[in-house]
Amino acid sequence: MKRIGLIGCGAIGSLIAKAIDEGVVKAELAYVYDINSDIALKLVGKLKKKPRVSNGIEEMLKDKSVEIIIETASDEAVVKYLKQIVEAGKEVLVMSIGGLLSPETRRIYEENIGRIHVPAGAIAGLDAIQAISLVGVDRVVLTTRKPPEALAYSRYFKEQGIDLEKIREPTLVYEGPVEDALKHFPKSVNVAAALALYSKSGVLVRIIADPTRENIVHEIEVESKVSNLRILVENVPHPDNPRTSYLAALSCIQKLREICG
Repeated sequence: MKRIGLIGCGAIGSLIAKAIDEGVVKAELAYVYDINSDIALKLVGKLKKKPRVSNGIEEMLKDKSVEIIIETASDEAVVKYLKQIVEAGKEVLVMSIGGLLSPETRRIYEENIGRIHVPAGAIAGLDAIQAISLVGVDRVVLTTRKPPEALAYSRYFKEQGIDLEKIREPTLVYEGPVEDALKHFPKSVNVAAALALYSKSGVLVRIIADPTRENIVHEIEVESKVSNLRILVENVPHPDNPRTSYLAALSCIQKLREICG
């Protein structure tokens, strides 16, 4: 049975921890870490099997019995820790996929694809997109529709003079390349980052603030000389975090089940 260390104890991290604790994933959760130790302690209090709460990731990296590190914290955590995790000989499951798009982390990912796992997240069709990338993807466009309140965390709207509370109909509030979108919406564009990794091409991101919808909708268009894809996914927000797709968390659990056998 594989032993696991968890970085990030928020909504997704908690769901994964509970799946391991309840035997949905055949593994042992050995360590948990969160930059906010109170959140980590609160999570452990809800589990039957009590993992160790670490003060940092060094402890879990030094433990040779730990084989897999799960990251559910932030893009910044991926940039900060990915190299250390790989050099420690661990496998890593990355949920904050945007963190893999910096020049350094992308290089590390490409050199260690078999050990750095990226779940499908909140969309479908990544296997087909990856297959198309073997001959080249010409164009990828992601149009994401979210309730305005799910975007309110970003300072981008204040800087642009956009008042989300006054939006009464579906409104295009952003359009630009994935790299730029990551700067403005680090908590909202994991889907775009996954598309960039799997397609090995640029991704045009369009974000629509839509007060008529409660769910998150992703429309993906992929053009190539092999195939043209149109993918539509409508996701229910995670009950503990409206900015997160429930499917994204479940996708991580399924990927972990595959890794752990």
